[in-house]
Amino acid sequence: MATYQQLFNLCKKKFNISWLYGQSHANEKLFLTEKAKQYPTLCVGFLNIIHPDRLHIIGPAEIEFFNQISHDARIGFLQKLVDNKSLGLVVCLDLALPDDMIQPLIDTNLPVFGTSEPPEKVLTFVRHNIVKLLAPSCSMHGVFMDVFGMGILLSGQSGIGKSELGLELVTRGHGLVADDVVDFIQRAPDWVEGSAPALLANLLEVRGIGLLDIKTIFGETSVRRKMRLNLVAELKQFDQGELMERLPETELFTEVLGQPIRKMIIPVGGGRNLAVLVEAAVRSAILQLRGINTIQEFFDRQRKLMEQEDGF
Repeated sequence: MATYQQLFNLCKKKFNISWLYGQSHANEKLFLTEKAKQYPTLCVGFLNIIHPDRLHIIGPAEIEFFNQISHDARIGFLQKLVDNKSLGLVVCLDLALPDDMIQPLIDTNLPVFGTSEPPEKVLTFVRHNIVKLLAPSCSMHGVFMDVFGMGILLSGQSGIGKSELGLELVTRGHGLVADDVVDFIQRAPDWVEGSAPALLANLLEVRGIGLLDIKTIFGETSVRRKMRLNLVAELKQFDQGELMERLPETELFTEVLGQPIRKMIIPVGGGRNLAVLVEAAVRSAILQLRGINTIQEFFDRQRKLMEQEDGF
């Protein structure tokens, strides 16, 4: 679960922000209702007494509101925020809260941040960062590539040749996203995005050679910072006598962060050009996304010929 300090660190990368009060909460987890966990954008908004359990953005209109109500009303408002487990306040444009609110804020230890940025900008960045912190995520083993604009995860058992295949794809003009460990995060209900851990960015390990800095060797266009996951290509070594379905009637899918991702199994064997096979698999997946299913068209053609031969 995300902490205040994690949210603060992400925001600080985008705009000027500082702790004003309540920094003792820095390493505490953000308290979120079940509804907020499902819809993280609801966790941030302009000051709203109807939804006190959010991180409230304070701009000129909110300061004017505080100045217009009585001292007792201001203190009662703060107490309601605390009682309803508000995530805190973000005071924008270096505005000053009414003097009689400062000590009660300190006493309640409510997290309060300050910034010189306008409230609209702060709302956008804080909301984006809190969604990023709360989004489902996972790490998977494999090589993540950009092939013809499609994010493809090369998976398979260790030592089967994923990194070597990734290197060959790079030499054919495609882009490396991540090698060995791929971090995936759900950006939208149907959008899973993958990237490399900071430690492994732009690096690819090839057995017998070691670590290669792909960006330095092949140039800027050989790497990608992140990609949407569209396809999983599993490299599989079939045992002697083990049969593989030549024309599967149904498409294969695998689940990543609860999302169905199209999957293809690519047999590994001597003399097989795996880079060409991966490119063909990606081209086939692109056609399927456009509604063109070659296998189904073949079965339909076969059925029509059989019907004609039977006299139907």
